[in-house]
Formats: sequence, structure tokens, C-alpha cells
Amino acid sequence: MEFAVGCFQCFSMAVPRVGSASWQDASYRTINWAYNLRQRPLTAAPLTTNGHSPKHEEDQSTKREYFQTPPPFHRDVIAETSNILARGYMRDTKHLMMHLRQVLGEIGRNIQRLQTMRHMLERTHANIRRDILTNRETIQLRTVRPKKEMQHDKADTLLQDEKNGLMEVKKGSEQQLQEISRQLQVLYHHRQILSEFCKEKSRVLEIVNETASPYAPGQETTRMNQFLNQRNADCLTEINSAFVTCEMLQKMLPLKLNRVKEIQDLKESVTKGLNIKADESLQIRENVILALGETRNYIQKQHKLRDEIKTSYISQMGPVSTLDLSVRERLDRPLIKVLQRHPGTQVPESTLILKGTAVLEQAVEKSQRKIDFQEIARSKLEQDAKSKLWGEKIDRTAVRMRKRTTSGRSERLCV
Repeated sequence: MEFAVGCFQCFSMAVPRVGSASWQDASYRTINWAYNLRQRPLTAAPLTTNGHSPKHEEDQSTKREYFQTPPPFHRDVIAETSNILARGYMRDTKHLMMHLRQVLGEIGRNIQRLQTMRHMLERTHANIRRDILTNRETIQLRTVRPKKEMQHDKADTLLQDEKNGLMEVKKGSEQQLQEISRQLQVLYHHRQILSEFCKEKSRVLEIVNETASPYAPGQETTRMNQFLNQRNADCLTEINSAFVTCEMLQKMLPLKLNRVKEIQDLKESVTKGLNIKADESLQIRENVILALGETRNYIQKQHKLRDEIKTSYISQMGPVSTLDLSVRERLDRPLIKVLQRHPGTQVPESTLILKGTAVLEQAVEKSQRKIDFQEIARSKLEQDAKSKLWGEKIDRTAVRMRKRTTSGRSERLCV
């Protein structure tokens, strides 16, 4: 427009104006519009016939936007841009897949560790239950001992301590098994969710080289493809939660094997105590047998002495009939009759005979009482020896049973 006005001014100064101004302005506006059309870019908004765009008439304050004209290879550029976007998304996905597989590997190691611990605890728990049955059988076996051997001893105390310890360890192992099962359920849940994420992400990695590294150490991801993956936030949250869970579980639930070792030592002490009790029973039984032999010898001697005293007593009593008395055995034999012719010459023969007879009778009774008491002692010794024999056999049987049930300890109890 300025060009047309300038030309008009120059022309008007040279030649006087004849036509009307509106007529001239209309022509020069057309000239200006054509000039502006030549000066505008190809992608600009079209002008009206008066030289203004339609939007300019509606809002003069609105800023015009100009777009670059697409080149002839515009589709190739768009395709290459899309390919770059797809490759970046695949690299981001492969980077995320690497973290997913690391977390899955960590979860797998924790699951394997917990399964190993559970296997050990299950074996230990089964062995503890068998040990409880062995303890109960040992106590029941010792109840059939003879009455004289039923006195409370140190072996009974050890058996009771063993029972209490086994029940305590059994309760603790059950609690640990429950805790391990709960932790395994948590890890299984994380592994299932992460496996689904991994399966979903692997769908876009079919044409990606498996040996290619997604990103160098310390290299940031593109971040330009996050709008294509709306579940990245959930996946990262699940990864962080799985890491936190694995770290927390590694610090929890240590195996309480010290108590198991204490129970094993207590079991060995119980077996050793039963062995010592059996040895003591054997030693006492041997002493009882020796005493029983001496008692029998004494009884035999007392029988022989009683028979001799009884023979003397019978001889002191004399014959039953006076007709069987000889002259020298009579109290009125000729020598005594001649002696008795003087007064005060009485011989105390009859008194002494009576006293000797009474003493012999008492000796026979005393010897018989001794024999009776020795017989009672022999009976008690025989009963005691038999009780000690049965007590020793029962204790030996209990020891063999415990050794049989605890054979292969390295296979039965894993500590």
C-alpha cells in the first residue's frame, strides 16, 4: 500500500489529478493486495480482497501462527520420527525389563532361601515330634519297673526337662513355619504381579536384539515415551515395593537353632543318665548277689550249728524212759549214795543239768530265730536283685530305643 501511495504521489506531482480519490484508492488497494500476496509465505492464512485476513477482522489482538510448509519427503520424516519414538520406547521398556528381571531374581533367591528354611524347619519339626513320642515312650516304659525301683531319681528329672524343652521348641517351630508361609505368600504375590508386568513389556521387544544393552551405566532414559506407557508408574511402584519387602524379609526370621542344639544336648544327657542308672543298677545287683551268697553260707552254718545244739539239747535231756538210763547217768548211783551218808554233802548235779538244758533250749531257739531272720534277708536280697535286674533291663531297653530312634541324627535333625 505504501508502494502504491508513493507511486501515486510522484505521479500527482508531475501530472494534475483528474480522477476521484476513491477511484484511485480502489485500484491501488488491488495493487497492494497483489504485492502482499507475493510477500507472504505459502502456509500463511489467506487474505481478503481488501488485504486483511478473516481472523484479523474478528480479533486484531490475536497473534497469527505460521506453519512450515511440508517438504516433498514429509511422510518419510514422519515415519522416521515415529520409528525414533518407537525405538526409544523399546529401549525404555528394555531398561525397565532389566529392573524387572533383577527384582524377579532377588525375589526368586528369597523364595529359595525361605523354602530351604521351611524344609529345614519341617524336618526339625518332624524330628521333634518323634522325639516327643520317644520321650513319652521312655516315661511309659519306666512306669513298668518294679515297685522298689519306682523311686524318683535324676533320670526322671532329665526326662521331664527334655519333655518341657521339646514342647517349647515344637511351639516355636510351628510359629516359624507359619511366619515363613506368610512371607512366601507375600513373595509369591509380588512375583506374580511382576511376571505379568514382564510378560506385558516383553510383547514390544520381539524385534529388539537380546544382547543389546538398554542403557549404559548412569545413562538416563529418554523420558519421551512415558506417555505411551500409562502403567510405568504402577510397575515402578511394584518394583520398589518388592525391593523393600525383600530387604525387610532378609532381616527377619533368623532360625533359632541354639535351642534345638540345647535340646539335642539334653537328649544326650538323658540317654547318658539312663546308661549311668543302668550301670548303677548292675553294680548294686552284683553287690546284692555277693551279699546273697554270704547270707546263704551263713544260713547253712546256722543250720549246722542249730543241728549240733539241738543234738546236744536232746543228749542233755536224756532218754525218754528211765529204763534206758545207764548206771552212770542216774542221780542215785552208788557213788552218790555213799557220799550222801554224811549230812550236807548234796551234789548240785540235777540243778546244773536243768540249767544246762534250759541254756541249750534257748540256744536252739536263738539259732532258729537267726535262721528265720537270715531267710527273710535272703528273700529280700533275692527280690532286690530281681528288681535291680528288671530295672537295669528296662533302662537298657530305653537306651536302645532312644539310640534306635535317634540313629542317623544328621539325616533326622538338621541343625
